[in-house]
Amino acid sequence: MKKNDTIKEIINSKNKINSILHENHHKIALNYGLTIEQYHLLVEIDDLMLEFDDNSSAPTIGEIAKNIRNSSNTVSEKISRLENKGLLNKIKDSKDRRISRVVLTDKGRKLIDNIASEAGINFLFCALSEMEKEKLSTLLSGLKELEKNLEVKSNGL
Repeated sequence: MKKNDTIKEIINSKNKINSILHENHHKIALNYGLTIEQYHLLVEIDDLMLEFDDNSSAPTIGEIAKNIRNSSNTVSEKISRLENKGLLNKIKDSKDRRISRVVLTDKGRKLIDNIASEAGINFLFCALSEMEKEKLSTLLSGLKELEKNLEVKSNGL
């Protein structure tokens, strides 16, 4: 097999693995009583919250809607459902009471962490555990080399 064909197969395999892991997140989220949309919304809010220092600067419903390319009314409705489950809180802005800021509750953050752990880390660990030790060593060596090459390439950009 030609080198370029092998590279294409590796990329296809990586994409397939990502797809399997993504689908597994959805299945686990459903087991926790979340729709796929609710799960994605929680993850999006979690990602947005990383950009803010505290609740007073947490994302607004409008900012979240813009980020996920959805209407504010639709997002507001979804947020209310998640708030009813105790996963989010809407907090009135201290400077403008018309604005609601959205924050994850501890329960919401724990749920995201649990899903990520079950669907990703544990799932992947179990799959890797089934591989032979020699193949794991070869895989690790190849991934380390790929990581190094990617770092060199990204530093050159």
